[in-house]
Amino acid sequence: MGVTASELIASPRWLPLEAAADGRIRLLGLTEAAYRAASFLDQRLLAAKLPEAHCEPDVLEEAAARLAARPQFIFHLGHVGSTLIARLLGEHPQLFVLREPALLRAQALGLPATPPLPVLAALYGRSWRAGQQALIKATSFVSARAGALLAAPEGLPAVFILAQPDAYLGGILAGPNSRAESQKLAPLRLARLARLLEADADGLRPGSEGETIALGWLTEMCALEAAVALSAQPPLWVDFDAFLRAPEAALTRMLVALGKDPAAFALEALVHGPIMQRYSKAPEHAYDSGLRQALLARAALEEGAQLRSGLAWLARMAGQHPLAAAALRRARAAASAA
Repeated sequence: MGVTASELIASPRWLPLEAAADGRIRLLGLTEAAYRAASFLDQRLLAAKLPEAHCEPDVLEEAAARLAARPQFIFHLGHVGSTLIARLLGEHPQLFVLREPALLRAQALGLPATPPLPVLAALYGRSWRAGQQALIKATSFVSARAGALLAAPEGLPAVFILAQPDAYLGGILAGPNSRAESQKLAPLRLARLARLLEADADGLRPGSEGETIALGWLTEMCALEAAVALSAQPPLWVDFDAFLRAPEAALTRMLVALGKDPAAFALEALVHGPIMQRYSKAPEHAYDSGLRQALLARAALEEGAQLRSGLAWLARMAGQHPLAAAALRRARAAASAA
């Protein structure tokens, strides 16, 4: 089934999922409820047996050229509560949240046949009704494209979510899956950090697991710090653990930054409701701020050597590279501003 540009423009029903082997764009049919339920708008959706269609790349480009609306963005470091915050913001009647569209990730990785960034931004900027704004929660390493995405002349509002280095390290060390992911992403992150710092990769290479995890923190923080200079509108920086201590106030700041009315929904009831009690990437599992603090405390007790190793590596990088030092200052400022 082929989809026309007019059908793409009409609503977000057809999600551009991936560039197929034959060069066409594979589309999945989602309802608004399906978007709300999905933690990831990527190939994991295929298991749901959703309606499928396709279009030629030039149809996607034609639709993008005819779309006026542009999305807002959430960028983040990964494993810093961005999915939870996106789910909470998605309850606002003026926001339509898309979590981690696969083609943005493919674009950030430079995969062949991926549509251009402006085309993807336009298509992901669609919404279901008048007065509703698309808000994209990108995959962490799409931060490499944050500057380009936020450089629009009109200025696109954005929220940047981080955690302090010790909390980030502790959170990764507390989970075997996140530890494995950190190792897997290390070569890509090392190459990205070397470009960001304009440094020799050998001089940045981590020597321990703690340093490898710290590499992840620094790469994504430096990408976001570099994006600020290109952004037409300053982003709002949010420290996740500060958010957990005062979620209603933090969400209010985010909504104001995104140009949305905090009084348009029951914010107090929301932050005491079920979304705050579940693991946002897999809502069937319970998870809350108390469990997070317990996991961080256990990681500090059991993995103290790796924590100290990662923090010492970050201090060395900050002493040698101005952008790394700026990233650490930015993190401290975000925590104190909460």
